[in-house]
Amino acid sequence: MAESNTQTEAGLVALLNDLLQLDHDAVGAYTVAIERVQREDYRQDLIRFRGDHQRHIADLTRLVRAHGGTPMEMPHLPSGAFKLAVQAAGSAGGDRALLLAFKSNEGQVRDKYGRAADGPHPPDVAEVLSRNAADEEKHYRWVSEAVDSMGAGPDTRAGRAEAAFESAHGRMADAMETGERKLMQGASAVRRSTGESPLLPILLGLGILLVLRRILR
Repeated sequence: MAESNTQTEAGLVALLNDLLQLDHDAVGAYTVAIERVQREDYRQDLIRFRGDHQRHIADLTRLVRAHGGTPMEMPHLPSGAFKLAVQAAGSAGGDRALLLAFKSNEGQVRDKYGRAADGPHPPDVAEVLSRNAADEEKHYRWVSEAVDSMGAGPDTRAGRAEAAFESAHGRMADAMETGERKLMQGASAVRRSTGESPLLPILLGLGILLVLRRILR
């Protein structure tokens, strides 16, 4: 029974850390978008939404610690860098291209939070995940309406191209992050059962980065 409880808590911490890294990914991509967007009203909205992600980071960090884990205070490896690259590439084409790239990134965040919030969780976790998932729905709805107003809605050529990319982007990022999460869960379970240093998940994360860099060359 004790081993089962250890595995359950390790799985919960791995989920929370995965989402924590997801929010770190988002803050980085938002910062790129905020620096390069031209319309001031869009900039102010993006700044406000980045604040939501910063709140998520604070809440998730608290939950990871409350459930006996070590917060992963870093983006995903390497999907966080991929999301930054997507946002930077879109930023070179004006506000419409910037927001289309932003929508692709936000689609993955919204969907991942939605799946996480649907699962059975302790009350403290369920409350935070539900609130965060609602934030992501709001962000995605905002950018969808913005690109639609700029002539890139779902029935346009640009909108259809973005939707196809968003789908592929989400699948690729999810696959990379699932592998990372499984390793983090294993590291967390080992630490709980053996008392190994909490640096172990971080060292494993760095190892993932090195391996994936070789694969993706």
